[in-house]
This record gives sequence, C-alpha cells and structure tokens, in this order.
Amino acid sequence: MTPWQEALEVFLIGGSATGRCPGGGEVQLQATAQALRGRGLVVHEELLRGECFPPGAVLHLFGSHREFLPLVEKARRQGVPVVLSPIAWFDAAARWAEPGPWLHRFRGAAAVWLRARGVRWPQWRSRLYAQVDHLLPNSQAEAGQLGRLFDVPAEKITVVPNGCWPRFAHAPWLARRSTHPVLARRRGYVLCPGRIEPRKNQLGLIRALRNPPRELVLLGDVVPGCEDYLHQCRREAGPQVRFVPAVRHGSADQMAAYAHCSCVVLASWFETPGLVALEAGASGVPLVLPRAGAAPEYFGPLARYVDPGDPAALARAVSDACHQGRNPRLARLVQDHFTWQHAAAVTLEVYRRVLGAKREKTTAESN
Repeated sequence: MTPWQEALEVFLIGGSATGRCPGGGEVQLQATAQALRGRGLVVHEELLRGECFPPGAVLHLFGSHREFLPLVEKARRQGVPVVLSPIAWFDAAARWAEPGPWLHRFRGAAAVWLRARGVRWPQWRSRLYAQVDHLLPNSQAEAGQLGRLFDVPAEKITVVPNGCWPRFAHAPWLARRSTHPVLARRRGYVLCPGRIEPRKNQLGLIRALRNPPRELVLLGDVVPGCEDYLHQCRREAGPQVRFVPAVRHGSADQMAAYAHCSCVVLASWFETPGLVALEAGASGVPLVLPRAGAAPEYFGPLARYVDPGDPAALARAVSDACHQGRNPRLARLVQDHFTWQHAAAVTLEVYRRVLGAKREKTTAESN
C-alpha cells in the first residue's frame, strides 16, 4: 500500500432522499464503498460530526442534487477535493413524463431542449458541475452530455462504468434459497424491476402488454409522491400483472426473480444503463431496454432496444425475448467487463489524481 493510500479517507455521500426509496444510485454508492474498502481505503458513508474534514480526505458525492452545493463549498474552503458521480441523463421526453403540474414538467423539458441548442443561463447544476474537481459519469454518452450541455471540459471527466457483483452470475443456484410466494414459485414471467414512477414507464408497459405473452411481474416500491401513478397502474393492469414489493438487494429473492423470469424489460424513458440490467445480464437473462441512455453502449447487439413510446414495438420485443432463452455471450460480457472491482480501481485512480493536484496547488501557493 502506498503512503497516500494509508492517509486517504473517503466520504461517499448520497442525497437526503436516499433512504426513502432506494434505487440504483444507492446501490452504486454502497457497492463502490464496499469495493474501495476491499482495496484498503477508509470509507465513510456519512459525514463525521464536526466542521472539519480529516487530512487527506476526498469527498465523493453521488447524484446531481442542489443540496450538495453548500457541502462542496465547505470542502473547497478546507482544500478537500470533491468528486461527483452525476448519475444524470438529460432528455426532454423524460422530463415531460415526470410527476407534477404540467407547467413544472414543461419548464423541465424546455430547459433540456434549449440547452441542447446552445442556450445557456445560470443554473444550480452548472454551478455544481463547475465547482467539483472531477466528474465520474457512468458512460461516454453521459460524459458527452456534460460537455455539450454544461461545458464541462473533457479533462475534468473520467467515465466509470457501473458494475455487478460476481454472485449475480450464479443467480439460478442462489435462487434455491428463496421461498418468495411469487418470485420463487412461478416460472417464465416477464420481469420489470425498478421503482414505480413515471420515468420508469410501468404504465406504458402495462398498456403495451394488454395480452402479455407471459405473466408480468412489476418488482419495486412506489417513489414517494408517485402514489397516484401507482394507483393508475393498478387500475389498468389486468389479471396477468402482479405487483411485488421490492426485495433486499442481493438476496435470494432477488436471485429468484432473475433465475425464474423469461426476460427483463425496462420500459423507462432512459437508463444509465440500469443496474438491474447488468445484474440480470450476468446470468444471461434476455434484456429489453430503452434506446435512450447508455444501455446500447454497455450491451451492444446482445440486448433488444425499443422506443418506450411505441407500444407495438415494445410488445414485439418482449415476445421475442421470451422465446430467446439465456444468452451465455451476454453473461460473459457482464462478468468480464462490468464489475464493481473494476469501477473501484478507476475511481481510486481519480482520487489519487485530484488529491495530488490539490497538494501541488497547496505547495505552490505556500512557496
């Protein structure tokens, strides 16, 4: 272990809403923390009491949240480098699909449309991305958006692909421990895992699969504030649709869901690329994913991509995937290229660079 690693303490912090309805961002934070600890770093998943960061600290934030701005300013005053995993995708259609009053949704969609055409104005996201020392998007596509829409220089960006734990490759074996009344006792269903919210487009999937080729299982909890959306999904769902509350990440019940389904479908307006897609793909589960976002960059020709606003195309893709069977090439791709150990190695190198740059700047200013 090098001296700078021995002195390094890392603070991995998510948004204040992290615990209310955990999703992919929370899994990314926790998995990164675990993988970094495996490399010998001292990792905190919350801030320590007191006003000062310890010497040699790095602050790593997950998500693009306005509430991070005061924390970034505090770290900068203390000379602590700040790294941000933005976990963001900017799409006008997705903004329009968000819950809330139509005027709020219109403003969000219009903002993305105008930024894509070069219109710039002061915004908290711009300040956040400008003030942090380095950004770690999950894909080249996300990195490109940061540059085009927010003028983030390329030298300030390092792509860190999302990962998957090796145990997901053994889902069929680990699933034997599950006694879940739906996930373990049924076979061949269409699985749609994820938080229930308009961006995930479960309602669009229900409407597209009026006569589903198999039973449809929606696995996940409703996002706070989206209860009306859940009620609408339930009203329009037929007898072949089952709503199953979220299960613990990495549990035998989650393994059973991947082992017993015929395909995993994400009808979201975008995914970056969707951790559940990696986890299901690790054992070769056929994937139906949105064309928008980073999924094509990850899976290439080994998944099916659809426009979530095209019900007929979505239904065809799901039907085809149900008859495909497990894909060993997909499983090998995920197992070989998308691991949390690899993500931690790239992240650690960024910590080294930003910490070294801060030390050089401090030394130069003191001379």
